[in-house]
Amino acid sequence: MVAKEVKIAPQAAGELAAQGEYQMKGTITDKRLTTWIRKRALAEGADLFGVASAEFLLSAPEGFRPEDILRGSKAVIVVGKGLSDATVDTAPSRLFDVMYSATNSFLDLLVLELADALGQRGYRAIAMGPHSWNKGLLRGDISYKHAAVAAGLGRFGLQSLVLTPHYGPRQRWSAVITDAPLEPGVPLEEGLCDPQKCNYACVRSCPAGVFSERETGGAGLDRLPGGLWYYWNINKSGCVAYRAPKREELGLTTLEGHACALCKKVCPVRAT
Repeated sequence: MVAKEVKIAPQAAGELAAQGEYQMKGTITDKRLTTWIRKRALAEGADLFGVASAEFLLSAPEGFRPEDILRGSKAVIVVGKGLSDATVDTAPSRLFDVMYSATNSFLDLLVLELADALGQRGYRAIAMGPHSWNKGLLRGDISYKHAAVAAGLGRFGLQSLVLTPHYGPRQRWSAVITDAPLEPGVPLEEGLCDPQKCNYACVRSCPAGVFSERETGGAGLDRLPGGLWYYWNINKSGCVAYRAPKREELGLTTLEGHACALCKKVCPVRAT
């Protein structure tokens, strides 16, 4: 299965004005500033760039919202780096682990550079790299995946990975939270995940059996099949427990060796 054509949902971000700026709940966004930081990110090696409105992420748990980390935050810059198909296809392997770790380190440096660039222009900005991770709670300080979806870069697959038209699930994410008045993207109207066509390949491939289907009752996009935030439940502790001994079997040397990635590997969504 290849990536399907996706549509943009213009109602999610309001009406664009003739000068390329628009007002969203009283906030004037700066298209020129957004273009400048986008070009900078791409020049530094980002493969994917988007901006999510901080307001769009207010439904996150308390303590994990952009406003909880930076008071007065207006935007979350999301950058992604694609992963080599050939290397992902070797997973689980030391080759995949080395690439995974190196990509994380690259993104750490990239978001630091972008935060510094905004700081030099007088804005407050906090870099959030892949290593910005609460090991006890098994979650990032914010959800880069939800921010990427809000920014219009992709949609969730059942395995809770973001699928993009460019790389399917094969990318890593980082973010910058800022009070800069950046122009937010708009979510994709249609998802890329079609489990009927791939016979639920990602969740069936899990050797630890950590995925379970969500109930679909209740209100809100997060509870609806195909909705903006919809994906299956994942037992994160079970995933970590399965991968721990596999690190030893594979002889992984990085601190947080992945040692699996089958749900990423088997996903058939790829760019055409």
